[in-house]
Amino acid sequence: MKRIENETFFFELQSQLEQRSFLESRGWYLSQTNSKIHFFVDDDQHPSIAVWGREFKIPLFGKKLLLIYGEALSSDINEKKIRAFYSDLIELEFFGIEINSSNTYSTEYEIGLRRAGFIRPIGSFSCPLTIVNKLQEEPNFNRNWKRNVKKAEKSGLFFKEIQEVDEKIIDSFIRLFQELADLKGLNYKLEEKSLSKLLSSTDMRLFFVYSKGNKPLAARIVNVNPPFSADVYAANSVDARKNGATYYLMQNIFETLSKEQFTEFDFGRIPPSNHSTDNVYIFKNASRGKKVQYNGEWSFYKNKTLEVLMYFYKRHILKKQRY
Repeated sequence: MKRIENETFFFELQSQLEQRSFLESRGWYLSQTNSKIHFFVDDDQHPSIAVWGREFKIPLFGKKLLLIYGEALSSDINEKKIRAFYSDLIELEFFGIEINSSNTYSTEYEIGLRRAGFIRPIGSFSCPLTIVNKLQEEPNFNRNWKRNVKKAEKSGLFFKEIQEVDEKIIDSFIRLFQELADLKGLNYKLEEKSLSKLLSSTDMRLFFVYSKGNKPLAARIVNVNPPFSADVYAANSVDARKNGATYYLMQNIFETLSKEQFTEFDFGRIPPSNHSTDNVYIFKNASRGKKVQYNGEWSFYKNKTLEVLMYFYKRHILKKQRY
């Protein structure tokens, strides 16, 4: 395992690998404006694994954790390579390592992690499920999806990819995102600086749907890693629910990416449940894509008391939802 000090060199190495979560992309890295980032590969000549993680200090204790949101992996990755890489990583200065992998579930990955000393965390705060749409196949949207797209077309809505991102566009996206957050009772907010950095990367694309009066109704940020693409952020106004804007936006994104020969669109995490977050699942499931499981959450702590404290911090201070 090698620690890489130069971010440009790291992303050059990462580009050699086929599998990559958008949470390991250069664009997502740029958006982490207030974080100390660490870069690692298993081999700086012919990498099979490339990871960057965010340093996090446990409140009151000041102990350093490394938070990893997936890996870039070669297509021939196996349990031995996973085990060797993470066995080296846990020997570093961090008191704990938390992984939340958005790569498709692999038994080789799980076995490798477990043999390196990782286990499932005390509490799971991220749903390990997604929906993947095959963009080169005939779409099979359900009736509700089709009905909403027709409603949008009758309302005269229009779709646009934003090529030049300025302050006005950033403000529009943040306002739409805040409407959605307020509607769902979320306390998460987007920061202008972080969003600008994210959209400055060529691996992030921005799409909007506008009303006939040129009012922004819905927007989406998509990560592109040809031939793969993935959902990053959604931002919808309250009015978008009335005229099918969100369905119209997604259908146009699918059609655009399909014409450009992208093969897959990962809809991001879906939270099926018996409460309000189930609405996200209902919307994404209307695309009738394939339901897929991620590798999900894993943790290693040198001190088990700190692991318990981190659970209480997430659950009772941050008030994260369990899955």
